[in-house]
Amino acid sequence: MKKEKTNSKQFDKKFGSKVLVPLLSKREAEPAFVQAIANKAHEIILLLVIDTNAMSGEFGFATNEIAVGNALMQKIKKAIGKKRKTCNDVIEWGDTATKIEHMAQLYQVDKVYMVKQANQFYKILVKGMKEKLPDIEIEEIKLHDWEE
Repeated sequence: MKKEKTNSKQFDKKFGSKVLVPLLSKREAEPAFVQAIANKAHEIILLLVIDTNAMSGEFGFATNEIAVGNALMQKIKKAIGKKRKTCNDVIEWGDTATKIEHMAQLYQVDKVYMVKQANQFYKILVKGMKEKLPDIEIEEIKLHDWEE
């Protein structure tokens, strides 16, 4: 009797995908976004990047950003937990685009989910990710009251 080989990617596809969710705004905690990602994933990795290039350099500002980001991450984790999905969180220091790319590759995610935004930083970020991560789907989720 011949055994069939199965790789982890095939197994994962049956039960949903492994996704990365970079926390780029406070909107990632909205129920519509959580519902959208939880429906399509079996494992969710939340990524909070403390981008030192975007900060004013004051220690108090960085501490506040970490506290706000961590509270947001915990709120999202709790909501995802109610959906009975695996959720891991990662906090990284450095350049946002670089960290998203590295974490997507490190965790071998199938998709990156992002709340669609209209600002220039976001547009440049998405364009760069699509170029540097051609094998990973980048899905932008437009939330109901977002205006472009």
